[in-house]
Order: sequence, then C-alpha cells, then structure tokens
Amino acid sequence: MQDEERYMTLNLQLKKRSSSQIFQLKHKDCSVMLHWYKVLLGISGTVNGILLLTLISLSLLVSQGVLLKCQEGKNSNITQHDDIGNLETNSGTRGNINNKDTSLCGSKATDHIGLCPSEWLKYQEKCYWFSNEMKSWSDSYGYCLERKSHLPIIQDQLEMAFIQKNLKQSNYVWIGLNFTSLVRTWTWVDGSSLDSNIFVIKGPAKEDSCAATKENKIYSETCSSVFKWICQSINKQ
Repeated sequence: MQDEERYMTLNLQLKKRSSSQIFQLKHKDCSVMLHWYKVLLGISGTVNGILLLTLISLSLLVSQGVLLKCQEGKNSNITQHDDIGNLETNSGTRGNINNKDTSLCGSKATDHIGLCPSEWLKYQEKCYWFSNEMKSWSDSYGYCLERKSHLPIIQDQLEMAFIQKNLKQSNYVWIGLNFTSLVRTWTWVDGSSLDSNIFVIKGPAKEDSCAATKENKIYSETCSSVFKWICQSINKQ
C-alpha cells in the first residue's frame, strides 16, 4: 500500500515536472519568436525609411530639373525678344494673345521648341504680331523693319488660314506683297514672285498697288490706304 502511494506521488511529481518543462519550452519559443518579430519589424521600418528618403530625393531632383528648364525657357524668350525688338505697348496693342506657344512649362505640346516673344503668335517656324493700329503699306513695312521683322510672306493656304483665324475681324490687313512696276509683277518683300497657282490677286495690278488680305483672299489696294498690318519673323530654334 505504501509502495503504491509512493509510486503515485512519484508519478505525479514527474508529471508536474514534465508540465513545467513543457511550459518553459513554450515560453522560451514564444520569447524567441517575439525577438525575431521585433528584429524583422525593425528591418522593415529601416527599409521603408530608406525608400521614403529616396523618393523625396528623386522628387527634389525632378523639381530642380523642371525649374532649370523653365528658367532656360525664360532666358531664351528674353533673348529672342531682344532679337526682334521691344514692341511699344499702347491702347492699340493687341491684347489677350494666346500664350500657349510662349510658355515652356505650361503645356506638353511638342511645338514649343523655340519660343516667340511676348504678344507674338507662333506658327511652324515663324512668329507673328498683329497690329491694332492703322498705317499705310510703307509705314507698316517700316514698323516691322524697325523690329527686325517684315510684313508677312504667305507660303500657302494653311498659313493664310492661320492668319485669318487670328485676325478675328473682317477688315483689310496689309501683307508683304506689292506690285513692282519695274518687272510688272506682284513681288513679296523678300524679292520672290507671287505664285499665281496658290493666290490670285483681286483688283487691278498697277503702280502704287499693294496687297491686303481679307477673308482668305488677297486684294489689290492703293499703298497709301491705311489698314492694320502683320509683322512676321523667323522663329530662331
């Protein structure tokens, strides 16, 4: 009887000791797992911090690059403005010009290689300025020359359509074409002859005849007449 009690007591002690050891092992395993979890959490935080700093650095570099390009565009615009000449501003100067082609950073259009000065419009490789005053053909011609430009030499119907679109009025406007009495033909201000297959002049061709455009057509007018005019300049790339 005593032997059975001793055996039961010993067996109970062994079970308690085994349970205690199992609990200690489990507790140790949990501690190890918690330790590695903290380590992984720390590594993850470090990596995220590095990625965040990298992203911020890249953003700053991109911003600096954009600002540099904008500044270069402004400098280029100023240079070209000086090349063509300082336009006088008065109540007759054309207002509300569409400045899409004078802003390097305001648009993603690919047509922004080479800028036109402020208040000039860009079409292909040319810049155009539209007057709001009225002068004779020769005075208009001189006005453009003083600004290192000339009355427009219109190459085709597409260029004519661009000009008519931006005139926004139905009155006559001087262009760079007049009748030269020496050779008895219509001649552009660069010395080239008018291609009659592209444009037909409406009206008499005689001495003291100059050309004005209206509604996609070209008319012969007396050079002393006073109309608005257009200055045209080559857009430097």
